[in-house]
Amino acid sequence: MSKKRKAFKASLRVKARISEGIDANALRNPRQATRLSKEALKKGKKNLKLRRKQYQKLKAEQGLQVIVAKKKYVEAKAERAVSKAVFKAAKKSDPTRVSYKAKRYAKQEVKQTAVHHLLLAPIEKEETLKEGIDLYRKGQRAKTGLKLSKDVVTSSVKASVNLSKHTYGLTQRSFNMVRGRGFVRTPEDLKWRKQMAKKIRNAHHRLRQVKRTKQAELGWGLIRSLLQGKQTLRRALSLIVTSKGLVFLLMVLLVLMLLNVLNLASSVPVKQDDFQLTKSWTYLTKLDAEHSEQGNSFYTPLDDVMFYMNDQFEDYDLKDSVTLGNNSATLPNQNYEQYLTGLWTALNGSPPDYKITTMKTLETTQSSKYFLSPEAYSELKEKVEEVGYTSLDGQLQFPYPTDALVVYRRYGYERKGKQITLHPSLEVSVTQGQDLTAPMDGKVNAVTDSDTLVISEAEKARLTLKGVASGRFIGGETVKAGTFLGKASKSSLHITYEKYNEAKKVWEKVNPAFYFPKVTYTQLTALASDHFEPGKNVSERAEAVYHFLTKLGYKKEGICAILGNWSEESAINPKRAEGDYLNPPAGASGNCWDDPNWLAMGNQEIYQGKYPNIVHRGLGLGQWTDTADGSLRHTMLLDYAKAKNKKWYDLNLQLDFMVNGDTPGNQTMFKNTASNAVSSSIPELTNYFLVYWEGNPGDKVQARVQAAQNWFTYFSNNGGSDADMSASSKALFEKYKDKIHPLPTNKETQAGQGWPGNGYAPGNCTWYVFNRQAQLGHAINGYMGNGGEWGRNYFKTPGATIDAQPQVGDAVSFSPGVAGSSSLYGHVAQVEVVNPDGTFLVSEMNTLGLYSMGYRMFRPGAGMTFIHFK
Repeated sequence: MSKKRKAFKASLRVKARISEGIDANALRNPRQATRLSKEALKKGKKNLKLRRKQYQKLKAEQGLQVIVAKKKYVEAKAERAVSKAVFKAAKKSDPTRVSYKAKRYAKQEVKQTAVHHLLLAPIEKEETLKEGIDLYRKGQRAKTGLKLSKDVVTSSVKASVNLSKHTYGLTQRSFNMVRGRGFVRTPEDLKWRKQMAKKIRNAHHRLRQVKRTKQAELGWGLIRSLLQGKQTLRRALSLIVTSKGLVFLLMVLLVLMLLNVLNLASSVPVKQDDFQLTKSWTYLTKLDAEHSEQGNSFYTPLDDVMFYMNDQFEDYDLKDSVTLGNNSATLPNQNYEQYLTGLWTALNGSPPDYKITTMKTLETTQSSKYFLSPEAYSELKEKVEEVGYTSLDGQLQFPYPTDALVVYRRYGYERKGKQITLHPSLEVSVTQGQDLTAPMDGKVNAVTDSDTLVISEAEKARLTLKGVASGRFIGGETVKAGTFLGKASKSSLHITYEKYNEAKKVWEKVNPAFYFPKVTYTQLTALASDHFEPGKNVSERAEAVYHFLTKLGYKKEGICAILGNWSEESAINPKRAEGDYLNPPAGASGNCWDDPNWLAMGNQEIYQGKYPNIVHRGLGLGQWTDTADGSLRHTMLLDYAKAKNKKWYDLNLQLDFMVNGDTPGNQTMFKNTASNAVSSSIPELTNYFLVYWEGNPGDKVQARVQAAQNWFTYFSNNGGSDADMSASSKALFEKYKDKIHPLPTNKETQAGQGWPGNGYAPGNCTWYVFNRQAQLGHAINGYMGNGGEWGRNYFKTPGATIDAQPQVGDAVSFSPGVAGSSSLYGHVAQVEVVNPDGTFLVSEMNTLGLYSMGYRMFRPGAGMTFIHFK
């Protein structure tokens, strides 16, 4: 189609859209039509300016981006022309406009003058009629003048109001420009009314903490005066009774912590209310969920973020504009959602090159935008450690005896496939049949489910516990915190917490983790690019354990949970003994491994009496120990080895001992874990094994879970196989040629050949992969850069996606230096075969020179990006 023909068709489309706009305005009030048309014109001008800028920026380049930018620029130009014409027509048809009225008055004056000269002038010659005509004229002029005056006054008032608004707006903009916010009007959330409401909420929050601290001071003063003899016991008891004795009893239990608490009267780490705090937490979990794809799972440690934000911005709302000046990360016209998005990126990096860091690193690195001075950082850490979230009302007790609540599924958004949904509760690990107690005072609501209890505290708080088997309640009973509720009905306890929002008069769910004394999260970030290399000796031992247990029918998740625990206990080494790293005689030397006296050493010889429960040192993979409370697993292992006529440090012997020789209870817990009987979740299985088989609740639980997940990834991707990794190109081709469909031809590999549209240098890796993709029916972009750049320029090919795991037909982009590639250009190859163990075969060009073809085998790893073309 010729350019003139295209231009003619485009002009017809513009005219049709102008007619549609005018017809739509005809159905509206004239003033409304003018206003809406004016707004549309402003929007069109702004969009045109943006599209023109984008197009001019890309104009010098080539490719799909330029074409798209030009198309959008042309569309914006047409849109501006349409809105301009429609606005012009709307103005012309609006009788309320001053210009319209001025023209009408001018026409009336001309009309009246014509009537006077043509009709009334001859009549005025008759004196009897002249007086009546003069009265008629005066009446008409008075009527017109009155109407004109009314219009002038109305227009003047409007002009004055608009002028004052623009003047006020100009003043506001100038003030904000000086303050560093940019030349903008003051956002609603920064106006004095909103700021005053914030200050009132903050003052109320601090006053509550001051009141608590003063009560604590009063209780401590009473104790001190009683001990110094300044107060009689009778008088002290009288004061306790009148103050209900609650503060006094609390101080007796926490007397050693009191002096630190007194310093926190006017400064608490959490300034937001329960609902805003939960919204901030929830928003960040949503960012985690949105980025959890293509082999990446994000579980950012959010408590540190919560405390940092409250320290820097106090009582903030996500939709408010950020107060500038707190740190260099703040930007003009930025709300707190946008600020948190930037902070999330600082912690996790950007796709596809995610890089994990910690909040501590951001706060203590001077070049960081989130840097705190050493004094400010130390002060914040002190407040967090001593107060934490305890300034929030409605604190909860643990539902069972523990030092920390182990959470294996947190409150917040999570991804399942393509779905991102809000999980509004905590899931914590328990053992079926375990005793559970009430975390708060309140009344048990009507019981509608056999394993669910709801405890309410008037119109303040409501706690739902799912997973409690109890026939003790029918509804209406009053319970105190710590009251026995029933037995755990399964291996997990779901905790949902609601607070009553007085301002909105509704119940709102909040994050229950804020209200428990301490929680430990077992959901940890795992990146597809993480490279787990355990070392040959460790991997060989782990593979031996894995193959031994899989032959018995046990599951991968459970086996990896066990290996994660043993990574911390013994480095998966059967020849380990507690304290063997110390200097002799307690430490290992010579033939000590077969010396009964060395093996029998316990607390006194190893730890100089610090751990009296240890009778004989822990041995082997699981560090089996004889203890003062009756455990004889150390002795049982040695006796089992004698009976089997094997060394106690034989790997297979220890595995056999776990399944067949250990105590019946420990055999059951081992099998429960290895068979996924209690859960299919790696964090939950890891914690179960730690608590019940290891008998050491809470010990390095996050490190154990991380190790378990690493082993799961290792066995999922590699299976411990080194097959074909070092085979020659020729050997690989001969072995796999029947699986490569279709085989590359001369058109894809020979000089002077190639497919149309290939813009890459002939004989290079990029040139070959373009040809190979064309052979498979994929039309990819001919200008995606060097091989190492394809992983970030893949979007230039419409429909292309990236992943951390290979598929047959993918292109794999190697970052510079990876897999022996150029440290400057990187490399790209074609995925031809993917094996069940996760290894994959590539065909490639130019590893040994232009047009040189070859085949190599790889495992997915850091610096590899798999690009899937449609």
